[in-house]
Amino acid sequence: MLLKAKDLRDKSVEDLKSELETLYNDLIEAKMALHSRKLENLSSIREIKKSIARIYTIIKEKEELENA
Repeated sequence: MLLKAKDLRDKSVEDLKSELETLYNDLIEAKMALHSRKLENLSSIREIKKSIARIYTIIKEKEELENA
């Protein structure tokens, strides 16, 4: 579920924040599955974290452009 920055830049800040909520829920579910030994793909947690960081970066870029 690795999100591309090119696709994320086309979205509005509100859409990005709703995407963040979804990713945080996915991260919680993945961590719970990891602890219950049901998670098969361990790299999915890393991909979710990278997507979260990517969204925060794009939100910050958009806010700086609005303030400049």
